[in-house]
Amino acid sequence: MTDEEIGKGAVEEIKRMLEWMRSQKLELSQVTTFVKELLGEPKRIFLTGVGRSGEVAECFAMRLAQLGFDTRVLGEPTAPSVEKDDLFIVVSGGGEHQIEQVRIAREIGAKIITITSQPESTLARLADEKLIIPGRTKNEASSSSYEERRMKGEPVMPLGTAFEDFTMIVLDSIIGFIGAIKKKTEEELEKRHARPE
Repeated sequence: MTDEEIGKGAVEEIKRMLEWMRSQKLELSQVTTFVKELLGEPKRIFLTGVGRSGEVAECFAMRLAQLGFDTRVLGEPTAPSVEKDDLFIVVSGGGEHQIEQVRIAREIGAKIITITSQPESTLARLADEKLIIPGRTKNEASSSSYEERRMKGEPVMPLGTAFEDFTMIVLDSIIGFIGAIKKKTEEELEKRHARPE
């Protein structure tokens, strides 16, 4: 393969993924409910996830904190205990991680929102609300080859990456929308942006 062929092939995969994202539909009522829960000024917001989904949760927690929400990532050493009326958001493409944490948060009286690709998953069933974001998950990764997925117009990214990338775009877009509603400026968010000294 020449350098030009490699470059063109990579750009085509990027275009294919962006086109796939454009073709996906989000449930308007789920997005509306999710944003309303955040705008309802919950006492505190806890986020959790495992692996790359956990990293997506951490990124969203940071943006919420920059908007002024009292936001914590479950498991951080300084995170307090979850309490009644806290908002508990779990990100899991397959919807089968953090189940025990969700059950405990539910018993405490926290409101549970699951962000997943799997509407019939355990987490989706346990949640008070869910935000279904299309994308492959690790469980589906071995079902077909990259070339087969490519020919079918499906994402070729490995191991659930389509879910994580699409979720990041959705959540950052929601942050921008909430920032506009709250009349926040980039400078205000920058003041709350963590950076090493």
